[in-house]
Amino acid sequence: MQADIKQQNKGNKILAADANAALRELVRISRKLVNFTDQETQSLVTNDHMRFAFTQQDKERLAERYSKASEEFRTRLEDFRSADKSILMQLDKIQGELRDKTENNNVLIDQIKKRASANTKATLFTVQELGQRVHFDEANNQTTRG
Repeated sequence: MQADIKQQNKGNKILAADANAALRELVRISRKLVNFTDQETQSLVTNDHMRFAFTQQDKERLAERYSKASEEFRTRLEDFRSADKSILMQLDKIQGELRDKTENNNVLIDQIKKRASANTKATLFTVQELGQRVHFDEANNQTTRG
């Protein structure tokens, strides 16, 4: 039974046993996330919300894989102390880039939300104002504007 669990866990591993190969996989996944983040940025800038939604779906799947790989990385920290330092530096650089681009996209998303909220409020005030101008003549059951 214990061997079955170990075999299942082994099949769920994302990172290779070799530390350098595992780091290269983390770099590869991180680069793909950066590419998705760039696509998100482009979608946000061009107001292409459909493309943004599709990009989000793909990014979420990859982010789940990244999360699992990161967890594996954390549980194997000792293995990576002897890994190729240039790959570690590459990983650190790409993760910094991913963090920065994600933060920038979050700012863009927040701006879009604020703009949409302001537009919605303005529309509601306009409708309310127009509604106050309409009067009903109950005797003739006709609508007039004042």
